[in-house]
Amino acid sequence: MRNSKVKGFTLIELIVVIAIIGVLAAILVPSMLGYVRNARISSANANAKQVHTAFSSALTQLGIENFDLSADGMKTVTCELNGTSIKCTWDGVSSAPTDAKVDLISYLGENFTGKGKAWYNSTTYSVNCAVWASKDAEVTQATKYITVDNATMTVSNTIDDVVQKSDAKAGNLYGVYPQGTAKKAS
Repeated sequence: MRNSKVKGFTLIELIVVIAIIGVLAAILVPSMLGYVRNARISSANANAKQVHTAFSSALTQLGIENFDLSADGMKTVTCELNGTSIKCTWDGVSSAPTDAKVDLISYLGENFTGKGKAWYNSTTYSVNCAVWASKDAEVTQATKYITVDNATMTVSNTIDDVVQKSDAKAGNLYGVYPQGTAKKAS
């Protein structure tokens, strides 16, 4: 005879509940991974926008001080930020400003880290495009989509959210500002 005062779940009931949880997890986990990737891409794009703004401010300051970048055309500046120091490499500038003179940390904050690259017009001291990533390989991956036209003094990129998601799936997470429009194959 069964004691009616003993309460609990039967083995069958427990197996059914575990199976339902397993099915829900199998459905939700892949979609949640997409949300995490999208959030990381958004964060990287926000960091690229900060790098763009910081370089724009720094170049404006150099222009106000009549600092001669001594090269006409579109040039690049690459920087490595670790929060307390910065190391900038200026492409094609014979007398580059010192890292202390550029002082990107005052624009980005002391906790900002990563690697940034900006394309700028050395005549007008204006930044056209900026990229941010945590690793050199990711910056290199992003630069594959960026083209420079010195005749028109423009920089264009074909990085859009589809390209970024594809690269992020392959392990290359970077941010770009402004984001371009992918050219469709004809």
